[in-house]
Amino acid sequence: MDNYVFDEEESTPNPEVLEEEESTEEEGAFMKGYEKDEEPAECAECGGAIKEEKKVTKEFEEEEYVFCSKDCAEEFEESLSE
Repeated sequence: MDNYVFDEEESTPNPEVLEEEESTEEEGAFMKGYEKDEEPAECAECGGAIKEEKKVTKEFEEEEYVFCSKDCAEEFEESLSE
């Protein structure tokens, strides 16, 4: 990155500005488990991302639904019976 002089002051690169391919440790942890261009599965009840280790799959009215937790699956089932 080039340094430019404005009004007799030297500009220094901002350490918080990341290059296109760089990422922070937090971003890396957030994206861990997701391939580039891969969309995470979405909970049928709350719309949240589904972690594979907590995934719950249920079939209602001959259609399969995926949930992020047992609680969401139960809430979804209750909402169908109302």
